Amino acid sequence: MVTNRRRERQDGKSDGGWHFLARFDSRRVRRASFLIMACWLFLNGSARAPSQDADTVEYPVKLAFLYNFTKFVEWPASSFRDAGAPLALCIVGEDPFSSELESELRSRTVRSRPVSIIRLRSTDNLSTCHIVFIPVMEKHQAARIVRGLKESSTLTVGEFAGFAAQGGIINFVVEGNRLRFEVNTFNAERAGLKISSKLLNLAEIVPNSN
Repeated sequence: MVTNRRRERQDGKSDGGWHFLARFDSRRVRRASFLIMACWLFLNGSARAPSQDADTVEYPVKLAFLYNFTKFVEWPASSFRDAGAPLALCIVGEDPFSSELESELRSRTVRSRPVSIIRLRSTDNLSTCHIVFIPVMEKHQAARIVRGLKESSTLTVGEFAGFAAQGGIINFVVEGNRLRFEVNTFNAERAGLKISSKLLNLAEIVPNSN
């Protein structure tokens, strides 16, 4: 099971669909094997981490999910400065993901755009981010962050109870050792984001409470 400690400290180069992890050299085989598994789990809408390794599996799976969300979300053209501008994934506060997997993600593209991973504080300007991931350690700042992003086309992703119902768009939910995600379609539409029905079919749709 995912431990309480882990809950509080929460530690693929072409657009070839689900074959984006096809090419790796020998030094990346272990990493590739895990992410291929993570993407298979994504196709089934949830992930069950092996109980003996749940502490180290949860966050790599979440990072794989974040990357795959980009395949099924369409941002307005105006949210990019030009055709070659990167897709910016911003992590607020303490970064729970491993530098090795982040480096791997930076080597990939989304619809021919490079992926940029940026670490920011909750008080920084987040409106230039295409995805803002708010870890559980920043949950007390979430309401203010979401309010500040209401006028931007930003996909907000959280990992704590109530996030998607209170202004966020996607929320990770851990039940026992199973990881799944919720989507608030009202909040997505308000942000000008188009989410594919393929992604919505895998998610639990939550009502907006505002």
